[in-house]
Amino acid sequence: MGTAVLGAGPAGLTAAYVLGLRGMPGVVYEADGLVGGIAKTVEYSGYRFDLGGHRFFTKFAQIERLWEDVMGDEFL
Repeated sequence: MGTAVLGAGPAGLTAAYVLGLRGMPGVVYEADGLVGGIAKTVEYSGYRFDLGGHRFFTKFAQIERLWEDVMGDEFL
């Protein structure tokens, strides 16, 4: 039996990743066809639109370190 994670935005992907690090199975469910939640870029009629900010911000140092480890030099 695993944990259902609803939404493939930054929070949902982080939750699934941490579950995996702890050896716990998790399944991510996303209603849209693309991951990223509000942090994604969509294309419409040949134009690209950012749905939300693409800079990561958190007040929690532990979460920031986790994303720095995952993203490396691409982390903003």
